[in-house]
Amino acid sequence: MPFTRPSFIRLKPLQIALLIGLTGTAQAGTELNTITVEETNLQSKSQMLEVKDDTVHTESVSAKKIEQKQAANLAQAIADEPGVRVSNECSMCGVKRIMLNGLKGEHTTLMTNGVPNSSIVEGFYGFDAIPMAGVSAIEISRGAGPSLIAPEAIGGVVNVVTSAPREDRLIIDLSQGNQEYRKYQLSGSKVSKDGKTAMAVSAQSDNLDQYDQDDNWVNESPALENRALNAQLWHQVDTNNRVEFRIEDQQSEIFGGPVVGSPLAESRNDARTQEATDNPGFIGDSINNTPNSTTTARDFLENIQSEKRSLTAKWYSDRSENLQTRLTGSFVESSMDAIYEPTTYNAQQEIVYLDARGDYFAGDEHQLTFGTDLKLDKMRSESTGGTYPADDSYDMQANGIYIRDTWTPSSKLELATALRIDHIDVDFVDQDKTFNETMVAPRAHLRYDHNFNWTSRLSAGKGYRVPLQFFEADHGILDDGFGVDVDKLEKSTNLHYALNYNDAETLFETTISWAKVDNLTYIDADNYARPTLVNSDESGQVVHADVIASHQLTPHWSIGASLEMFQYDRAYRDTFGVIPVEERAKLMLDYEGHGWEMNLTVTAIGERDYNDYQNAAYFDHYNQANGVDSKGDHSPAYVTADIRIAKEISKNWQLYAGINNITDYTQTGEGDSPLFYDGADAGSSDWDVGHIWGPLRGRLVYAGTKLTF
Repeated sequence: MPFTRPSFIRLKPLQIALLIGLTGTAQAGTELNTITVEETNLQSKSQMLEVKDDTVHTESVSAKKIEQKQAANLAQAIADEPGVRVSNECSMCGVKRIMLNGLKGEHTTLMTNGVPNSSIVEGFYGFDAIPMAGVSAIEISRGAGPSLIAPEAIGGVVNVVTSAPREDRLIIDLSQGNQEYRKYQLSGSKVSKDGKTAMAVSAQSDNLDQYDQDDNWVNESPALENRALNAQLWHQVDTNNRVEFRIEDQQSEIFGGPVVGSPLAESRNDARTQEATDNPGFIGDSINNTPNSTTTARDFLENIQSEKRSLTAKWYSDRSENLQTRLTGSFVESSMDAIYEPTTYNAQQEIVYLDARGDYFAGDEHQLTFGTDLKLDKMRSESTGGTYPADDSYDMQANGIYIRDTWTPSSKLELATALRIDHIDVDFVDQDKTFNETMVAPRAHLRYDHNFNWTSRLSAGKGYRVPLQFFEADHGILDDGFGVDVDKLEKSTNLHYALNYNDAETLFETTISWAKVDNLTYIDADNYARPTLVNSDESGQVVHADVIASHQLTPHWSIGASLEMFQYDRAYRDTFGVIPVEERAKLMLDYEGHGWEMNLTVTAIGERDYNDYQNAAYFDHYNQANGVDSKGDHSPAYVTADIRIAKEISKNWQLYAGINNITDYTQTGEGDSPLFYDGADAGSSDWDVGHIWGPLRGRLVYAGTKLTF
């Protein structure tokens, strides 16, 4: 299956014309408790924590912090941020799920510049493909419905922000390292002489090779290759009107399973063209050995090639002194072409999103926001090689209306109350299964400034999620196909409280969040002829709490620390296929001065008891077939560390180097491969790939240069 390079964008002219003609907006900078994408107004310069000056508790990962992490993609940029867990759920395909406040990845909404137009495929493989070139900040709001335009954000919202440039600039950032690591970034901006027009273009190419620490010819982490090109235009039409356009093209390939260059496969194409066998296994029925002579590369191969093209347009308009309007239109086209061992899977998805809103200032104390939106989501798939076809195609339409009042009775107090009503229609077209439901979701956000330094934020609300397809269970491993018997939305009730302290040298924050999710969806393999997506009668609950602090020791040195706890009840624990984090601590040391920058981050993860996660069933995992050599009853606590040092050679030139995972710690290095035999009765071919509790990739050493003009 060759990795094709399509034309930059494949939107039909009529679609482009319709989208541009339908778009128009209100001043986003005036919104107080939706995620704002015009500026990133932060309360502190601390690299440990940056809290947005907003009613909704929103933390921001700045461009500087993204750079310090040497992040090539979104998953790397937000990993281990407060309340965030990037969960690696497959050692073959490397699927990533973004968990907020302990809630599963499907409960997180991804937005770009405040537009919720991400696809199902992007929620599994796209976080590794979203480039950081040209990104000015990533905003993270935890809890149900932090934004009026993100109704499905049960866990919260991750918003990728690309702000309008204020000056002409060209940035070239080139780096390489071991593990065939490459990250090449180019971003440029141009502002017209009259300041009315600005344009930004960014391009990125990055690569990381397969990682096989135990040298058994099967990787613990797959190869990842991304290419992306984005362009954005801002234009001030007149005093009262402003338009904005953004186009993007992303291509990604994940190649996992058989190590290229090993006796299993000479090349990627060799692995793709081999035939899968009926009973693949390992020498001596042990996953610590190499595959046996009857096993082929195709028995392990998971190769996912995905593409995304999108066009988004906005029109902001000041209708009067008190009324501002905004129209937004977006079209996204995504595709996925994959091999999952003997099965092939192809999916095409199109999303149309339209939003019309107004902001009305009713005196000094009240601001009203009102609007309506429409989302059309069409996905079609086909598969070969499985016992049954995938049968996961669907059509979804969601119509919503919303209103919010932001009341500011004093300089200390701000209260935003909102109501959103959505009607959702879903048609699983392959299975003649439909359901529709109307959801009423109230939300309230309160901010109170105790004094100049201390601020409290309290949020309460309801959210929902449409359970759409089988990806949510086994990320595309479709040998048995699946059935659909869901007839309800997943619904949540959330509470979130944050207390912040901020002065010139110190930032402190503590938060606590509680979420209850009703109608949880899961795969029932016991009560149906084939695995079937159903609603649970039980509700699941998750609690997250954290304490975070940073302090400027001297003009050049700063320190930071955080401690987090995630707690899941039995019903929610039973939905996990890979065990989540329960306790996490982080220490950070920063230096900046005399042309030098240094950042050291140490992260510790607590141990977990396998018996607490019955569905994941790690307690029934073995290194050998027939119940021999158990993988134990708990995962150990562990510590990892990263460091990056940069030197400013001149105003325009910087050199840098760094090490991720300084101690080279991996769970495979601890003698616990992510491969396992599933159950005491597992035979020679009953192995799987999801025994994951720690790092799967060892020490990465890199160096690079950054040029700014």
